[in-house]
Amino acid sequence: MIIAITITISSLLAAVYLIVEYWQKEKQLSNRISLYSQYQKPAFSWQSVLRMLPVTDKDKRELGLLLQQAGFRQPEAIFILVAIKLVGLIAFPLLVFVYHYLQQPEGLSLALLFKCTIAALIGSMCAEWWLKNRAKQNRELMRAATPDAVDLMVICAESGLHLDSILQRVGEEINGWSAQLSEELLFTCAQLNMGLARPDALNNLSKRIDTEEFKHLVSALIQSDRYGTPLVKTLKDLAQDIRRIRTLTTEEKIGKVPATMSLPLMLFVLFPLVVLLAAPAMISLVRSLQGM
Repeated sequence: MIIAITITISSLLAAVYLIVEYWQKEKQLSNRISLYSQYQKPAFSWQSVLRMLPVTDKDKRELGLLLQQAGFRQPEAIFILVAIKLVGLIAFPLLVFVYHYLQQPEGLSLALLFKCTIAALIGSMCAEWWLKNRAKQNRELMRAATPDAVDLMVICAESGLHLDSILQRVGEEINGWSAQLSEELLFTCAQLNMGLARPDALNNLSKRIDTEEFKHLVSALIQSDRYGTPLVKTLKDLAQDIRRIRTLTTEEKIGKVPATMSLPLMLFVLFPLVVLLAAPAMISLVRSLQGM
């Protein structure tokens, strides 16, 4: 117990020392720049501390995509997420250890180490689980709004608008009933205005939304832009396919209802019914056996 407390306190003191040391170096560098240059270095901020966290390129790709799917696009979002995961990794087992010590102050044990390990895993994964749940909710909302968005694209294409203008117009029009899809389309338009190639911007849109309907839509748009196929006909066929996919998905969910309801019916209907029917006979049998 004393060893664990000592290690925890030492880790916290070392972290505080490193932060203070880094802050002093930043302050000295800022003072030197301000003396010999007319441009001043930006003041110290917590963003510089967050950027000291260990974030690999794989984390930037995977967690960055997850954050974008959940609706967080700030550059510091991935560093904040890693900081929250590290805090949970330390705080959850520490709380478990303190609670266990207050209840049973006998020292370390294998059961306590196991509880602390499980708490550390849960603490480090809570933020990521919440992000995945939020991304799933956004995905379902955008999937529900996709057919109407494609119909608007058909109308815009028939009026003679270009693909970039179609995305801009549809993104502005659907903001009233699907803010998530509107934000994704307008963000794609911003990437196109910044000079990103149209296939790359559309592929990024498909990765952020991550639904089958939008993968088909993006594939059709890229094919139309690359090979010059008629955009109106492509969008009309795609709108019919998307509505057909929605119908099949609805029918699949309806078909799963009986299998899903079977277990609750067995637990809350069939079992009480069997008990009600068999209970009088069982009681009579037990009384007859007692009278013998």
